[in-house]
Amino acid sequence: MGNWEDEEEAKPKGEPGEACDLCGVKGFWLHMSKCPMCHKFVCDECRYQYGGKDFCGRHCANEFFWGGEDGEVDDL
Repeated sequence: MGNWEDEEEAKPKGEPGEACDLCGVKGFWLHMSKCPMCHKFVCDECRYQYGGKDFCGRHCANEFFWGGEDGEVDDL
């Protein structure tokens, strides 16, 4: 027999948008936003807002608005 029987099978995370991809919280009444750059789903606590849009973090906000330029997004 092979060792594959001893390995724990990866559990599916569920449907996309059912849980936050950053902190893992999930619940029926949670609002999830989808990052327009990397398409991760994030909860209201983890989201990074800039320019009227919700992102998963500062890096995606920079890429969306500045396209990888050297400029950084300033916190408002």
